[in-house]
Amino acid sequence: MNTFIKFIMGMASMIITIHSLSAAPPKLMIVPDKSWCNEKGYIIETERNGKKIIREDYDKAFMDNDFRNVSLAIKQVMAERGFPLVDAETQLETDDEDEAFDEAFEGAETGTEVATNAYDELLKRAKPDITLKIGWNGSVYGTLYSMEYRIEAVDSYSNKSVAPIAGNTGEVRRSVPLSTAIKQTAKNNMDQFCATLIEYFDDLQINGREIRLDVRILDTGEGITMNSEYGGQELGNIIYEWVSDNTINHQFSQRSGRQRNMQRYDQVRIPMFDTNGRPMDAGRWADGLRKIFQSFGLKSENASTSLGAARIYIGEK
Repeated sequence: MNTFIKFIMGMASMIITIHSLSAAPPKLMIVPDKSWCNEKGYIIETERNGKKIIREDYDKAFMDNDFRNVSLAIKQVMAERGFPLVDAETQLETDDEDEAFDEAFEGAETGTEVATNAYDELLKRAKPDITLKIGWNGSVYGTLYSMEYRIEAVDSYSNKSVAPIAGNTGEVRRSVPLSTAIKQTAKNNMDQFCATLIEYFDDLQINGREIRLDVRILDTGEGITMNSEYGGQELGNIIYEWVSDNTINHQFSQRSGRQRNMQRYDQVRIPMFDTNGRPMDAGRWADGLRKIFQSFGLKSENASTSLGAARIYIGEK
């Protein structure tokens, strides 16, 4: 494991050095990937609509010595270079305290709560630009060993893979340092991995973050539909034009066709910062649309639960 940690430190140092030339370094958060958590038994199983849902149990995963050593190695390298890094474990501890307060408040007020998961909560509170998901597994065969590793950079807003990298040492003698074996298999794609990160970061600066938007009309008996007119325009057109006017270079796609009670958009490019220089996420951006509804006397609720998914319900507040 020590040699694997050395490799991780070297790779992190390489990424940081190359990216230092970029206009603005992203804020990163390190978490174990789902495959590693599943292999170690650090998972939580739930059921929704008859389907089994498997989530990472970060409370257990962050206590794993191997993961703690790997993440500590990365943190040390990044701290030396002044690279912004979110401490996911510390954030999770803070979330536990906040959750206890939220449960008491929500129970007293309404008895209901919005469903979220640990990963979305980490992202929403820590607001990293990119999440590095790390995993590895190895086997020993007498005097031989092999190690597979994977590191995936994931956009924390769109949840799209930015720059995955994986390698397999094949069977090598145990006398060969693990770091040497991995470097031999990784050197062919490491440069491309780093270059892809830089290109992606630069694209965010120019074209903005990518999010999703869902607008739904609740059946409250008021007869509101996307065809209802306000200020001489149909509600559906008001939403469409607002999205167009408030995206960078009008970049977005409408996911669903014309429906009476719902509009859905994806690949929505929003500014990384608001006019005051504060970081922009999906929920904060969607507040602008909610204010438009308010100007027409429409009640609405911003129910966004993650960095990259904006959800507005019309007909309830």
